Amino acid sequence: MGDEVILSVRNVTKRFGGRGDLIARGLNRLGLAAPRAVVHAVEDVSFDLHKGEVLGVVGESGCGKSTLGRMVAGLLEPSEGEVVAKASGATSGALPMQMIFQDPFSSLNPRKRVSELIGEAPRVHGIVPRPDLDAHVADMMERCGVDKSYRDRFAHQFSGGQRQRIGIARALAVRPEILVCDEAVSALDVSIQAQIVNLFMDLRDEFGLTYVFISHDLGVVEHISDRIVVMYLGRIVESGPAEEIFASPQHPYTRALIDGVPRLDRRRTVYAPIKGDIPSPINPPKGCHFHPRCSLAHARCSTERPLLRDIAAGRQAACHLFETDAKKEFSIG
Repeated sequence: MGDEVILSVRNVTKRFGGRGDLIARGLNRLGLAAPRAVVHAVEDVSFDLHKGEVLGVVGESGCGKSTLGRMVAGLLEPSEGEVVAKASGATSGALPMQMIFQDPFSSLNPRKRVSELIGEAPRVHGIVPRPDLDAHVADMMERCGVDKSYRDRFAHQFSGGQRQRIGIARALAVRPEILVCDEAVSALDVSIQAQIVNLFMDLRDEFGLTYVFISHDLGVVEHISDRIVVMYLGRIVESGPAEEIFASPQHPYTRALIDGVPRLDRRRTVYAPIKGDIPSPINPPKGCHFHPRCSLAHARCSTERPLLRDIAAGRQAACHLFETDAKKEFSIG
């Protein structure tokens, strides 16, 4: 991992719903429809992506990590904030970037053969000359572990692991700098997950790729990531080097997540799940979003949002307990 920042996410927020389209607004004025609820999917998220790193984004379902990934990849426009390619000063669309989705079957067009799935984008965008296209497709298939003789088959003729390899080959075919992987191994068997994760690491070394790796599986994230961002209900609550996060989680939510990961050296540990359910993003709690489920919460947590602050070199956390007075009272860290 280098020090060069190639992508910068600044104060990105994404809300869904609200006023709706012209018809919805007209029905609201006539009293024929209730106002549409606003979903606060991502709220004021900022981070930098360094060239060659694997940035893991973790959190429970509904925390906004997939929405964040789609904004990074340019598939969704932020409601506020921006995603900027540092090298060119342009928006994220200026960087060669591709996304790999969770379900390798639904993300592949069932009407197209593998040769079309992989070769269409580089042909349309003029990345590969037409005479070289077949060789390019065969090369991408072989690099991703798919027999090139299967190029005329359809997606349904492959197993889940092979379909995901085809999806990876399709992404690589346009020579991206960044891959956004949204739960890219969660739909696969455990043995196949390991193969795909190892493939990701091999491809990073071979092509100099940078990853945003989104997952709820902390075991996979610990294995593959250089740095981790922990999200809860649309906000970043902690970030830092992966090894340090797993060795010494600081935010109460991060601690609870990591304490729930099974480990061979903790066979007698009694697992205690986080109490309560994740609140609705339609009506998130005031103050710290995690305070209704936090055993260390105090009065201030329910009224004032904690800022994401530096707590050590390269590490950040958003918790009132890291302020000087609170540290004395609660002996955090």
